[in-house]
Amino acid sequence: MLHIKTLNTLSSMRNNTQRIYERLSRGEFLSVDSTDNSIRHLYEDIEENLEDYTDYFKEIGLQLEMGNGYFYFSRLEEGKHTIGQKLESFSKWLDYLDFLKCYNQSFTAGYQFRKSNLIEQISLDIELKEKANHLFKKYGAGSNLETVNKLLQEMQNMGFAECISEQDETYKITSAFHYAEELVNMIQIANEDEVPE
Repeated sequence: MLHIKTLNTLSSMRNNTQRIYERLSRGEFLSVDSTDNSIRHLYEDIEENLEDYTDYFKEIGLQLEMGNGYFYFSRLEEGKHTIGQKLESFSKWLDYLDFLKCYNQSFTAGYQFRKSNLIEQISLDIELKEKANHLFKKYGAGSNLETVNKLLQEMQNMGFAECISEQDETYKITSAFHYAEELVNMIQIANEDEVPE
């Protein structure tokens, strides 16, 4: 009986390993609360076979990391070029997170919003409009709509957000968004530690 269970586990891993690798190697996340059944299936398979997946990916130089309701890859050994890319990405997500928290302080995993409400709020809120203008200049968007579209596209590509209604363009923030929040918290803690008394 144990032998059959082991074979079923190996078969499931074999079927999912490539799909997990393809998503996570692009810098995406797998979230426990994804509305996509295939993503939730991959998350659950990793969770059930965490040690096996960790060992497997370690063999090819990837560290399978687990956050608060999400999985992602980090590299075991990173060159200076990779570290530079990460710093650039951190900077971008600091700007995005600042913008999103200005839109709504409760913007975190589980939060739902309509794209039209976000665009409307930019035109009504002076601080949000200034932050949107900063994003225009820094990341090459030309209007509020382009900025929001670019932001939503990047959030979806990373697995931080999912469109749950195409009809009214409603989005849900996934557990993977905690990753961006944790990055900001780490930077804030590091800055507080450096402040002289």
